[in-house]
Amino acid sequence: MTVGFVSKTPAGTYRANWRDSANRQKAKTFRTKKEANAYLAEVEGAINRGTYVDPHAGRMRFGEFVTRWLAGRSVEVRTAERTESMLRAHLLPQWAEWPLARIDYLAVQEWVTNLGRTLAPSTTAKHLGMLSMIMQTAIRARLIAVNPCEGVRIPRNRAGEARAGTISREAFLGRLLPAVPVEHRGIVCAAAGAGLRWGECAGLPWEAVDLDRGLVHVAQVAVETHGGVVLRTYPKTRAGVRAVPMPRFLVDELRRRRGAGSPDGRALVFADRDGGPQRRSNFRRRVWLPSLVRAGLLGRVTEVAPGRWLAVWPDRDGREQRTGFATEAAAVAHAAASAVGGLRFHDLRHSYITWLVTDGVPVNVVRRVVGHEKASTTLDRYTHTPDDYADRVRLTFADDSLTFRPEPHPADPENPPPPAPERQATKGRPPSGGDGGRLVVRLRGGRAEPTQRLRGVQPPRPIGAGHANSRRENKHAAVDPYTSSVVHSTQS
Repeated sequence: MTVGFVSKTPAGTYRANWRDSANRQKAKTFRTKKEANAYLAEVEGAINRGTYVDPHAGRMRFGEFVTRWLAGRSVEVRTAERTESMLRAHLLPQWAEWPLARIDYLAVQEWVTNLGRTLAPSTTAKHLGMLSMIMQTAIRARLIAVNPCEGVRIPRNRAGEARAGTISREAFLGRLLPAVPVEHRGIVCAAAGAGLRWGECAGLPWEAVDLDRGLVHVAQVAVETHGGVVLRTYPKTRAGVRAVPMPRFLVDELRRRRGAGSPDGRALVFADRDGGPQRRSNFRRRVWLPSLVRAGLLGRVTEVAPGRWLAVWPDRDGREQRTGFATEAAAVAHAAASAVGGLRFHDLRHSYITWLVTDGVPVNVVRRVVGHEKASTTLDRYTHTPDDYADRVRLTFADDSLTFRPEPHPADPENPPPPAPERQATKGRPPSGGDGGRLVVRLRGGRAEPTQRLRGVQPPRPIGAGHANSRRENKHAAVDPYTSSVVHSTQS
């Protein structure tokens, strides 16, 4: 169906004229008649397919469209806060003044590449995903025709980039846990002994803890917002609803924490002083970082003289800084507040998963225990190569009886070892070497004939040898038992 026409302008150019799906008159000017006709054909096809986009609609600026996009969303408070934070940090500074139609693939790829120089690949991917979501909404609103984010590549992990931290079981039980104040050891044990996320620890009620069976049921999480901490009756994903077996040290710690009484089942296991869920930032500043310092895992504090304590901590460049204090508490507090880096609370979950995988627990079982929807998340994000990986690989082949050792070739091709004496061929069998050689055969007149003897593998016995119909064409191929390569065959 024709929806337009091409006309020549007084200036000598050509104008493509058409009516859109709303019967509004539209036009666009081109230098040649051929270009105008080609564009008009594209417009007519798009209108007929229902994919027509007004070429002038993409003039709306990205910032204006984002304002309308945010107003039409209905999401949870925490999600809205996270979205606005990402928009303020990286999306609006780059794209706010760009018309939607001008944001193309090359511009997005350049932006993503620049983000990758300062952000982790996973964080870069989140920002690209948000931009793609916004542009996809613009497509549905008939403002643009294609999503410029399609095909954009995320920069790969740079060599030497800091990976997620882990701690060994020995260091956790022998160094870190004793350095944690007694009243806070339970939540640390829950992260390292059950792989719980911070929100799952902070939102854990007593009714979800089965000390007799040694299980903790994850079905509620605490979520922090600008207005406070709220409890959800569902975790991060569907896979997050799970029952996790507890190790003995976690069961013992929870028994000690519960005491002899029977607390209200809805009460939080790791509540703050007011009975509500703890804030992650407060716990990190008051409990976690000082515990790392006392354990010697983030700087160190030593008594250099009676009433004199030396605090040592790493700065942003990895250089050691040091200052003296009159009390141990002051030295620990200063080192904890000044140090950069160190083990994160979430790294206890990383460590838990890594312990399970390196101990041989099947990845699919680990996935269920820790609440991942996909096993690839367990492998790619949370497990790391152990320091003794080389010894583990060698141990796989430690049993020589299970390892194939091919017969070595002569070191000197001019002086090979003498061949074994030939055996006399018997009736119905081809000659075979005493060295267990095999026969490589070629076809001659439809029949297989021996051409060369190779060392190392016993020759297969011809099918039907000595039988009345042994001269029939052999349609089967003998297979090398080590390489699975065909040794000989015949025409069919």
